[in-house]
Amino acid sequence: MEALVYDFGTWLESIGVWAYVLAPLAMAFVSVLPFPAELPAILNGMMFGPVLGTLFTWGGALAGAQISFELARKLGRPLAERFVPQKSLEKADHIALEADWWGLLLPRFVPLIAFTALNWGAGLTPVPRRRFFWTTAVGIFPGALVFTASGAGLPFLLQRFPVTTWVMAGLITAYGAFRLYRRNTLRRSRHSKGDSTTAAAR
Repeated sequence: MEALVYDFGTWLESIGVWAYVLAPLAMAFVSVLPFPAELPAILNGMMFGPVLGTLFTWGGALAGAQISFELARKLGRPLAERFVPQKSLEKADHIALEADWWGLLLPRFVPLIAFTALNWGAGLTPVPRRRFFWTTAVGIFPGALVFTASGAGLPFLLQRFPVTTWVMAGLITAYGAFRLYRRNTLRRSRHSKGDSTTAAAR
């Protein structure tokens, strides 16, 4: 891992000012697609420090969220109107508007709700752009700060506490894998119960 940190430092020096352009662009890219954004945030902290790295992480993620929102509104909504029943769309629109700003802000603090799914989903509804923008800006800032700051302190931890850092990383990874497995298991169980109920009704 120390060699990886050194390689990134060397790479940063080699591309010069372009690093300050590519970092937020990379963050915006992973924010549009369903890719984990934690790794780029950690790398931003490693390369730029907690302050500038957080700004790159936060700004890039915010730009990616807005791009997803606009694409969903311009392209996704017409497709939804063609393939989804009108009553279902009207119900979803009503729920989104009734939820108001807190319905967009609070899910940002729930780890189980995917960042990209919320961006694209909001774009399919008639929620105002301004409301989506400011709730996204506020809601993603704590996560951007935490992950970027953890990346900024990673080289120090690896140097001073190499064994402890690897153990903690392993525990965090195992816990994340368990949560993912548990969520998928519960989801499959609900689907199985739903299918059984439907079959019994028939």
